[in-house]
Amino acid sequence: MTAAKWTVWLEVTRTDGTTERRQIGAIERDAQTPRPDDLGLRLAESKNLLHGLQARLVKDQIEQATTRDRICRGCGSRRSLHDHRRRVVHTLFGQVDVRQPRWRACSCLKADDVDRPAGTAAGADHAHALLDARATPELIRVQAELGARLSFREASRVMALLLPADTAANHTSVRRRLGRMADRLQALDDARPHRMSLARSSPMIVSVDGAHIRAIPGFQTRHFEVTVGRAEAEGRPVRHFAVAPNVTASRPGTIRNALKAQGWLPGREVIALTDGDPALAGAVRSAVRDQVTHILDWFHISMRVRHVEQALTGLLGADLEHKGPLSYAVLDVERLRHLIWNGYGKEASRALSGILQMANNAIWLNGENGRSRIERFGQLARELKSYLDLNQTALIDYGRRYRAGLPIATSRAESTVNSLVNARMNKSRQMRWSPQGAHRILQVRAAVVDGRLSAGQHRIAA
Repeated sequence: MTAAKWTVWLEVTRTDGTTERRQIGAIERDAQTPRPDDLGLRLAESKNLLHGLQARLVKDQIEQATTRDRICRGCGSRRSLHDHRRRVVHTLFGQVDVRQPRWRACSCLKADDVDRPAGTAAGADHAHALLDARATPELIRVQAELGARLSFREASRVMALLLPADTAANHTSVRRRLGRMADRLQALDDARPHRMSLARSSPMIVSVDGAHIRAIPGFQTRHFEVTVGRAEAEGRPVRHFAVAPNVTASRPGTIRNALKAQGWLPGREVIALTDGDPALAGAVRSAVRDQVTHILDWFHISMRVRHVEQALTGLLGADLEHKGPLSYAVLDVERLRHLIWNGYGKEASRALSGILQMANNAIWLNGENGRSRIERFGQLARELKSYLDLNQTALIDYGRRYRAGLPIATSRAESTVNSLVNARMNKSRQMRWSPQGAHRILQVRAAVVDGRLSAGQHRIAA
C-alpha cells in the first residue's frame, strides 16, 4: 500500500446523552512519489470538508430543534405530524437542504387559538428561530463587507475562490444583501438612545468634509456631493459617518447619530472643523441644535497662502519693467502666514488689502506687459481675503492650539474621504452611482472602518 489515508469523523452528542459518529470525508496522498502540492490540505478538499461538516451540523441542529418543538408545552404530549417543508438555507460554508416538519396543533389549545396555522402553537419556535431566513446573518455580513471593500463582481469571485462552490452568489445578490445590511445599520443608528459619558468636561470634535461622486446616467447632475466625517470623544474609539443627498437620512441626523454613539448629551461642547463651507458648519449646528465652536481648517488656509506666495515669487522673477510695488508687497505676503497662525485674522485682512493695492499699482505702471499674471496674483489675494472675511469668527490662535496638542486641520476628515469614498468609488474605479446606492455603500464602509461590522457586534437578521 503506497497511499496514506486520513478519515475525518464527526461525533454528535445529543441532548439526551446519546452519541453518534459519522464520516465527513477522507483524504488520500501517494506516499511513494510525493509532490509539493501533496503537502497539507488542498483548497478543494477543504471546501468539501467544510461543506460536509456544515450540512451535517445544520441537519442535526434542525432535527434536535424539531424534536423539542414536537412536545406541547401546555400538556407535554407529543403532537402529530402535519407535513414536511423543504427549506434551502444559504450559509457561509455552502447551501444546505433541510426538511422541516410541521406539527399539528395540540388539542389542549384554547378555543381562541384554534384558528392558528399548524405548527404555530406556543413554544414551537426552536426550529423557526434557526430557520428564520434564507441566509445566515454571518453570510450576509461577509458579503456586505466584501461588497463594501471590492466591486460586487469581485466580491462574488473572491467568495467563489475561497468558499464552497454553492456559497458564491452573483453580484446582484451581493449588492442586495449589502443594501439590506446598510438599511439595518441605519435603523439601528436612528433608534440608538443617548449614551451616558463620564468625560463630560472634554469637548467633542467633529471633522466634516465633502467628496464628489460620479452620478449614474440620467441623474440631474454629472456629480453629486456626499458628506463624510468623523466624531471624536476622549476615551472612545473614533466614529465615522457618511451621508449622500436625496436619501431618507438627513445630514444633521447622521451627524447626530454619530455624536450620540460617542456619548454626546445636549449641552456638551462640540467643536466643528470644516474647510469653510457654511453648509457643513450649519449641519453640525442643526445636529446638536445649539451653538458649536467652529474652527476653520488650517490646511486650506495654508494652501491659499501658498498660492499667493508662489504667484508673487513668479512675478518677481519675470521680466517686468516696474517691480517696485511688488517689492513693497513682499513684506505683507511674508507676514500673512504668521498673522493667521497666531490668530490675527483682521490684521491679515488689512495686509491683503495693501497687497491688492500694490498689485493694482503694478498693473498701472507696467501696462499690458505682464498684466494677466499680475491680475492672477491679485485674484488669488482677493479670494484669500474673502475667504478670511467670510470665516472671521472661525479663525483662532492656531499656534496655541497646536502646541496644546489639539487638532487644527481637517486632515483626519480628508483621510476619511480616502478610506470611505475614494478607495471604493473614485480614483481608478470608473463607476457611477445613484445617491441611494452610494449611501448604502458608505454606511457599510463606515461600519467596517469602525469595526462595528465584526462578528458579535451586530446581530443583523437576513
